[in-house]
Amino acid sequence: MAEAASAVLDDAERIGRLDPSGMLDAIARLGAMVAEGWDAAAGLVRPSRAPSVLLVAGMGGSAIGGDLLRALLMPDAPVPVVVVRDERLPAFVGPQTLVVACSYSGNTEETLAAYGAARARQASVVVVTSGGELAARARAHGHPVVAVPGGLQPRAAVALLLLPLVRLACELGLGAPEPQIGRARALLDGLAARWGPAVPVAENAAKRLAAAASGLPAIYAASPATEPVALRWKTQINENAKRPAVWGALPEIAHNEVVGWEGGPGAPEAVIVLRDADDGPRAGVRVEAVRTLLGDRARPFAEVWSQGADRLERLLSLVLLGDFVSAYLAVLGGVDPTPVAAIDRVKRLLAGP
Repeated sequence: MAEAASAVLDDAERIGRLDPSGMLDAIARLGAMVAEGWDAAAGLVRPSRAPSVLLVAGMGGSAIGGDLLRALLMPDAPVPVVVVRDERLPAFVGPQTLVVACSYSGNTEETLAAYGAARARQASVVVVTSGGELAARARAHGHPVVAVPGGLQPRAAVALLLLPLVRLACELGLGAPEPQIGRARALLDGLAARWGPAVPVAENAAKRLAAAASGLPAIYAASPATEPVALRWKTQINENAKRPAVWGALPEIAHNEVVGWEGGPGAPEAVIVLRDADDGPRAGVRVEAVRTLLGDRARPFAEVWSQGADRLERLLSLVLLGDFVSAYLAVLGGVDPTPVAAIDRVKRLLAGP
């Protein structure tokens, strides 16, 4: 299996043929996009009052930045961070709520509706987008707009959408220490060089994980600290590799999901556990308990550790690894990682005749 994977994943001509739109190039630019996303929010006119709740409204690749922000702020934030993936907003949204409407395209149906609901309830609103109808409406109504560079698949723009949220949280005093952007970029650029397509399987952790993740992979966070990254791995495998995957986080999965591994049809065949310095003292014990329980049913059972000096760097290091793994799974499956025909079809069906 390893030799077969090497023949495929180390074949530069095959990779180029399967990735004509350059998804792997976009993945490798995560570090550069961290700097671009931070700079995009420079000079943002932030709300004049501190919010009682920070709510991020978005869908798909435009929402995951909100999940990552919540993980970044969770240990220190004085207010709740809520992510909404729907056109409806919770009843508590009102003048004391800050709603950040995130849509990379600016034309996401649900996010446009959520923006309208936030405006109707007189919430403070900030928009993060590359343009589209959302930018037009926000500017017409005098709401601040963070305009990020366009031209990417939304899922490839995660740093462009996350870093404006981080900068806003820093400026509002919501518990996030200001990141060292240059240091974060250097770390991610270095990791991209180690995990990129030019590095052979024998020296490339991302390629080896993809080669081992046959069948249905399960991505588990060892603690809530990396839970949104496990979700990111799952959705990237869905969209890039066109494959199903499952995800979850300890300790919760030890109270339910592990029972589903008792031999029923469709059980995952590979487990990847995401580890971080903020996992807490019991995380390692829980991981070992699950490893023992699953035994030979999980091959491989791999633990991957975040890298970096602060929480943002560590989370993004795991995001980058998962993005590369998902693209290499696409190569192994012989599919182009960029198109998402099923999503496009759903949007056409929702739009009606």
